[in-house]
Amino acid sequence: MRPLYVSAAFAANVRRQILTPSAMGLVITLQRYVVWLGFTRVSAMTDVTTVQAAARLDLAVGTLRRLIASGLLPTLRARGNRTVMPTVDIETLARREAVGPPAVGSHELPVLRVGVAEKADDTERGWTGFSTQLTPGQLQAALSGWWRCDPERVVRAGLMAVTLGQYVVAVLTGIDGYDSRGDGRYRFHGALAGSVTELVTPQQWVNSDAPGADRARLLLGRRLESESGGPVAYVRPGG
Repeated sequence: MRPLYVSAAFAANVRRQILTPSAMGLVITLQRYVVWLGFTRVSAMTDVTTVQAAARLDLAVGTLRRLIASGLLPTLRARGNRTVMPTVDIETLARREAVGPPAVGSHELPVLRVGVAEKADDTERGWTGFSTQLTPGQLQAALSGWWRCDPERVVRAGLMAVTLGQYVVAVLTGIDGYDSRGDGRYRFHGALAGSVTELVTPQQWVNSDAPGADRARLLLGRRLESESGGPVAYVRPGG
């Protein structure tokens, strides 16, 4: 729906001249959404359901629910037994730019695809997966391992983008080694260069002291599609 713009003088004239209940109701609605920018802007806020939002974003409904559960979407409302969210937020995400060539780099970019953070099966990590509620220290431990992948390819790249759905939510950089526990899973030595704290705006936290922090800024919050039979995919330059 296109926003309707009317001048402030026009709105005042309507108040003076149209006195029927239906007209006054219109004026009250107009005034409710006034934003003073030299004109009066009238825009009705609409919501979409989880199913509608997932279709607009070309995501599975379960994937969108993981984005919601991770704390990445700032505005959620209950309508009966359904969760709804502002249409404007979903349209913003639908128009989100993809990761560009400078961020991918000249070699392949490892991409760790994760779910919502949950308690790990070992006390060393504490958590595995992503959530905006985790501290940077908890998040680094939750994302560093243990993953089935080709560890040498990750070390050659020196960093790993972390996605939830098709959005980059964190970046590990300075990866220069790994540990193996003998079952094909590996934990990487590196730093958490940054993470997304809110996806729509987007808002992000960046560790400026981490190696590759500038590259992390180019990745965070953007779309990055990848395919793999395991948790780690490898995106080549040019897609």
